Amino acid sequence: MNDQCTWIELKMENGVTRMSGSSRAEFGHSVLDEDGLECGVSGGWTWNDHSLVIESDLHGYLPLYVHHTPDRLLVSDSPLPILSRLERRDLDPIALGFFCRAGFLIGDRTLFKDIQRIPAGARLTWTAGTLETELTPWKKTESPKSIKEAIDGWSDRFRVAMKRRLPVGDRFDLPLSGGRDSRMMLLELHGLGHAPRRVLSLGSSDSGASSDTSIASHLAHRLGLTFQEVLEHDVDWLSAERQRHVACGFEALEHVWLMPLWNELLQGGAFWYDGLGVGSLTRNSVASPEMAKLLRDGQFSDWASGLFALTAATSPRWLAPILERTPFCIADDQSVLSDLQAEFSRHRDAPNPITSFTFENWGRRSIALNPLAICRSQSRVELPFMDRDLVSWARSIPIEMMHENDIQTDACHRLYPEFSSLPFDDGSPPKKAKASLWLRYRRHRRKCSFFKNHARYFGTLPFEALSDSTDKSGSHRALVLMFHLASVDSLMSDR
Repeated sequence: MNDQCTWIELKMENGVTRMSGSSRAEFGHSVLDEDGLECGVSGGWTWNDHSLVIESDLHGYLPLYVHHTPDRLLVSDSPLPILSRLERRDLDPIALGFFCRAGFLIGDRTLFKDIQRIPAGARLTWTAGTLETELTPWKKTESPKSIKEAIDGWSDRFRVAMKRRLPVGDRFDLPLSGGRDSRMMLLELHGLGHAPRRVLSLGSSDSGASSDTSIASHLAHRLGLTFQEVLEHDVDWLSAERQRHVACGFEALEHVWLMPLWNELLQGGAFWYDGLGVGSLTRNSVASPEMAKLLRDGQFSDWASGLFALTAATSPRWLAPILERTPFCIADDQSVLSDLQAEFSRHRDAPNPITSFTFENWGRRSIALNPLAICRSQSRVELPFMDRDLVSWARSIPIEMMHENDIQTDACHRLYPEFSSLPFDDGSPPKKAKASLWLRYRRHRRKCSFFKNHARYFGTLPFEALSDSTDKSGSHRALVLMFHLASVDSLMSDR
């Protein structure tokens, strides 16, 4: 997947600019509103032999990266092509520190000190060695005065977002879970007379009537649509982790379990609708009443610990010994907390500061990498929940309203009352079918071999995690983090 990354390099030599790479690149999918203004997720760059203009999308969800010195500029949709062209490779200890605790990155930091993520709504212009940056300020929407107004505004803007992204006769797929986002997209498209070529769900409906796949299957069959179960591919854990890490530029730990679904969609030859976006702004465990109270009481450190406990990172039991053995410098708790406070301070005045923070960080720097990095070869992925106006409205809803009412669920039931009795899943990954004893033994041996040959500095920790049956979730996450750090170590020393 790294071969699919696009890059451009500009060098100043004796007053002459030399270009290599792609002089023009477009990413995401442009969607124009009724006035011809951009309301989708679209960006890229253009070089005209004099100036390079780089534009990120309004939300900064497209993965775009930059390295800049007075006589050199490198830009890419992945940090890896930039890193491979740098003579010096230094890691960012603070970025690593947060990553090890949360499993994703915040702000515009990357794991690499000399590479930055391009900010949201940015227009960068490089001319003769000078780089200028213009940022488009976020257009805020006045907060709703009541729950009814919040639900009505959410519902209306969702329907507009869908109408802006109709398939217009093109064949398309729709990955369907037991959750709200994909259900709303499917029902709205169905109501407008557009049927997907196929509805896909990851997992097996044999897992039980209340499972994610069973709920999705029931809905698809009720609408008379072709339903396809996507089962786990015969790819071992190490290969799946490597594939995802390379595709995502080593920027996130979670969602490797989704790889079979992305592979199936990419091989299908049609575009699809993805639920990335505002669902997390009105339904978010990090913004629970208990977590919000910690912030109101000034207990930011406790709130941070609560955040880390909800992410893809491992538990403190495993984290401390992993950090002690890691072969490079990683920031301590206080340095990480100070950096987190600085990023969070940008969101304190938002109607819902917690979901504003998670939308711009967890959503932008981790979840978005699924459709926009892993699936970068598919130029069209429709993202109605990233519509400019819907995002603006969802961000305007005060946290108190979120605690009082499940706004998206009510919007779903109000728009599609005939399906209100169909339950939603709990959001957990689908249960995997248990592999054969021989396959489990072979996978275990591969993991042992990797850590023995490529990460001796972790000592016995990987093998303790592999044999731990008391905390399977924590020990597995410990293995994921150790594999990631060992892979980064190899990346930094690979010349």
